[in-house]
Amino acid sequence: PGRDLLKGVRQAPAHVVVIVVVVTVIAVVALKAYSGAGTPLRGGFPSGHAAVAFAAWMAITLIVLPLTHGALVSTLAFLVALLVAQSRVEAGFHSSAEVVAGALLGSGVTILLFQIWG
Repeated sequence: PGRDLLKGVRQAPAHVVVIVVVVTVIAVVALKAYSGAGTPLRGGFPSGHAAVAFAAWMAITLIVLPLTHGALVSTLAFLVALLVAQSRVEAGFHSSAEVVAGALLGSGVTILLFQIWG
């Protein structure tokens, strides 16, 4: 089972994951500039940390879900993304709405780009 997981990850479209992260960061910076809240690297709408964390979770999910133990790996990645989002709210850098917006942005960009190039 572990070999299947590693084999599947090795065959994953790494270039799509890089594109996902780059597009997500650009979208976050553009939305922060448009909203005028926060700076590109701190605070504001949406949360960049949440966007990248949820983009990573979605990419991991799309890559490993068909594999043995893929659901477990996806669940663990989701929990990490939730912890990132929660830490942004607890630290006072973002509101819950900003974190949710970041999570939706990151997940949405990932799904879209995997549909196009995945």
